[in-house]
Amino acid sequence: MGFLRRLVRARLAARVIRRLRRAGVPGARYHRDAFEVRCTLPGDDEPTILPLAPLLGRGRRQLDDYLAGVVRTGKVPAAWADAAPRLRPVLRGGAPGAALRRPALPHLSEFVVVDHPETITYVTPAQLETWGVTADEVFAAALANLSGAVLHGAPADKPVVVRFVDDGNSYWTSHLLLPGWLDRLAGQVGGRPVAFAPERGTLLVTADDSDLLVALFAQAEEIFVQSSRSLTPMAYVSDPDGCTVPYPAPPGHPLHPAVSRAERLLADTSPD
Repeated sequence: MGFLRRLVRARLAARVIRRLRRAGVPGARYHRDAFEVRCTLPGDDEPTILPLAPLLGRGRRQLDDYLAGVVRTGKVPAAWADAAPRLRPVLRGGAPGAALRRPALPHLSEFVVVDHPETITYVTPAQLETWGVTADEVFAAALANLSGAVLHGAPADKPVVVRFVDDGNSYWTSHLLLPGWLDRLAGQVGGRPVAFAPERGTLLVTADDSDLLVALFAQAEEIFVQSSRSLTPMAYVSDPDGCTVPYPAPPGHPLHPAVSRAERLLADTSPD
């Protein structure tokens, strides 16, 4: 990343933190690698994540209105009945604080967030006591809130690449946590689906044994390395039970070098 780009981002983060402090949020901190500000809103014990990318280019008044909305609405509901519909699962390599988590894939865990209009707040184990529910109930509610949407249209007669780009509400990479969801894309990509989630807002899917697959490994690695919200450079498929697992490529498999490279890259950059 160039110096000027880093400077613009740092200045935006400083402006956001100053305005949050004026609004009574003293503990806001800038996390440069993820390009986000993390803070704990008054009355909350759970950290709130404020992505900064959507704020680039906003004017002063727009920024003030945005942050006023965050302070007003970005809180964890006290009642389970109010919180449950707003829960979403997310795949992450790590999360701030002592967030509720469970293993999902190598070097990746499943977390649960409360979805606000402009921010997300991670659920912590301590919150379960307030809601009077178990961790399993929280994870189940979050998964149930995913749309499970798939593409509609004519099936592909040859392998294609489908790119799902998150609009902030779709949680496409989280759909990999839904049993059977990936296999449902077979008709749209022209074969057994293989998925890449190189950064939090991008999901790439193509067919196994496609000539496009080798190029997608390279594309996923490039996105993973360059993104401030990187997730994983690895490829994933469904196992016989419909659960998402790493793409299997034992020694001798044509894609073994690409799979091994992606595995090493993720392991080397993992916070665990």
